[in-house]
Amino acid sequence: MLSTRGPAEVTEKAGAPTSRAPEQLALERERRLLRGLLEASASMHEALGLDEVLGRIANILAAAGGFAGVAVYILDQSTGLLHLRATVGVSDDDIARMRANPFPMDGILPLMRPEMAISRSFLFDHRRDQMPEDSILDTALSVPKIAPAWRPGMWHPLDSLTIPLDDGQNRLGLLSLDEPVDQQYPDLATVQALELFADQCAAAISRVQLHQRLEQLAMTDSLTGLHNRHVLEDALARELQRSERSGRPCAVLFCDLDHFKRVNDNCDHATGDQVLQQVAAVIRQRLRRGDLAARYGGDEFVVLLPDTDLEAAVEVAGDLRERIAASPSPLPVTVSIGVAGSMGADPDGPSFLAAADAAMYLAKRAGRNRVRRARRSTPGVPRSS
Repeated sequence: MLSTRGPAEVTEKAGAPTSRAPEQLALERERRLLRGLLEASASMHEALGLDEVLGRIANILAAAGGFAGVAVYILDQSTGLLHLRATVGVSDDDIARMRANPFPMDGILPLMRPEMAISRSFLFDHRRDQMPEDSILDTALSVPKIAPAWRPGMWHPLDSLTIPLDDGQNRLGLLSLDEPVDQQYPDLATVQALELFADQCAAAISRVQLHQRLEQLAMTDSLTGLHNRHVLEDALARELQRSERSGRPCAVLFCDLDHFKRVNDNCDHATGDQVLQQVAAVIRQRLRRGDLAARYGGDEFVVLLPDTDLEAAVEVAGDLRERIAASPSPLPVTVSIGVAGSMGADPDGPSFLAAADAAMYLAKRAGRNRVRRARRSTPGVPRSS
């Protein structure tokens, strides 16, 4: 994969035999390469998920591109870090280490210096290029072992070809290619054929990322960033089915801000929005892996707690109530929370939510800023804010 060490001690034998294919054979080889890459790219465009697309990219570059070592890195636009997402020909130990060490885009610059440019790509050639000492790439990347049959003039494990993945406006990631099966350095025509395929890769990645963003928008409350009501209802139905099959408990918290109408009446809706965002942030910070929080409507929030019995859920609710009361919100705000557990409850989602909702209004009637658990059969309770 991307080279990470200085040149090995290699003594090149004078007069080592070399061979050059005739120009016509080279042209036919490049045409076959390009045809194979473009034909294989159809399967890449059929993939729906990003990991599936990236996996197919790596496999195509290995099967049709002629490289035994392939790594696909995606740039996280929010952090500026490159993450390893797909590989071919990399050991499990190296994959684990590389995934655990994402690195900034400028960390790859030692392998993308101007003097290494070949077309739009960059060839690190151990015969002329050296890595700086103590590079972060030493832990973030992988170097294959030198083959017993290696001879001077062949591709060396310290060499690498880096091809940017760009969509015309943004850097999406990188392709790192290593170990060409013919052990030869790629010529300009080969690199340009690979770049045409990289353009197809960038288009496929952009398409999937756009689809993911649209899906996220459809699942997310735009003000708070929490899930919306539809996502909650679907997740609750699945969790109740799982709970019924496995006998493992689950619980829901129905949260309603106290006197929130006064915030909008006495201040303005912008301040009200800030309060809702702060409460959502507190809820999000309290979640465990696997929990789900949603804005249910207005100033109502619901938290789904898988594998949680009623007693544990009441403790979570109490902690959440205290955190919200102590949060640095634009205005002091408290919350009333109703808690319902799945054990002995109605098995359908609407009834489960109704039980937690009714318990929440018991907390309102008891003076607000409280937690109440659902009764086995909770009568109708007048709604108040």
